[in-house]
Amino acid sequence: MNVPLRAEPPPRIPRVGGRLTTAEARARFDEFLCWTIQVEYPALAKFLPDDEREAFADYYSGLPAAGDMPGIARMLRGVWRGDAGWAVRWLAGRSHPRVLDAGSGFGTFAMLFGAMGADVTAVDVRPDRLDAAERRQAYYRATTGRDLPVTHVREDLTQPWNGTYDLVWVFNALSHIDPLSPFLTQVCDHLRPGGVLVIGDINGDNPIHQRRLARERRESEVHQVYIAPDGTRHTYAVERTFTPAQMREVLAENGLRVALHELYWGGLGVLPEPIYRGFVRPLQRFWWLGGMARRQMVVAERA
Repeated sequence: MNVPLRAEPPPRIPRVGGRLTTAEARARFDEFLCWTIQVEYPALAKFLPDDEREAFADYYSGLPAAGDMPGIARMLRGVWRGDAGWAVRWLAGRSHPRVLDAGSGFGTFAMLFGAMGADVTAVDVRPDRLDAAERRQAYYRATTGRDLPVTHVREDLTQPWNGTYDLVWVFNALSHIDPLSPFLTQVCDHLRPGGVLVIGDINGDNPIHQRRLARERRESEVHQVYIAPDGTRHTYAVERTFTPAQMREVLAENGLRVALHELYWGGLGVLPEPIYRGFVRPLQRFWWLGGMARRQMVVAERA
């Protein structure tokens, strides 16, 4: 790995008084995402192997260019107004929160929450994704002098797991966890009092998503097996999507109560603040509309 590592570990991200103000959280949020776009992405060849770099670049192909300041501003506004922004604001109000990033992939959200000062456990079954995430974290340390409190773990969360958490984050991963019930049951068991499960995923009611997924797979191909390089077998689902009603139903069946359910139609980053706050933000909570909303966020607690 071509990242200059320090002889002494750099300081971790501090939390003054254990909590952050919304302004402090927003500043750290913007700083981290700008680092990803303007520092990390142009330097991928320095620290990611070819296969990991290609997969990462493909997954994040929609990022604005490093010099596109209006595009970066739109992206920051849109992400802040969505599920990740909600999670950041929730974490900011807690003292030393613990986060489980379930299906952490390349580790972007684990690093974002670590930049907020949360103690994050990032879990995935794919060693290549975890390796890329660890290399990214090392590059962040090398370029900023700050060590994120993120631990990467290879584990199958449909099997028994340890630890207690204030927030369990599942972004674009619930549709891949299979079987789902053992995972959700353990979420209930491992949430601290007052803790939440936050799910960000596509809206299975959206006809555009439905047509795309129908082209990509047949129904018989939903349930598959991933064989890791060490021969370990893990079952997983291929885009087993949920409509808003189905999402609420599966959570209730597994001991979770929905505290907040929002729909996102896209374009959040371009809306002026008065229009967003006055019209769109209240509309996001009409989860029963379904239809053309592109994404959904569900915040759930133990019932």
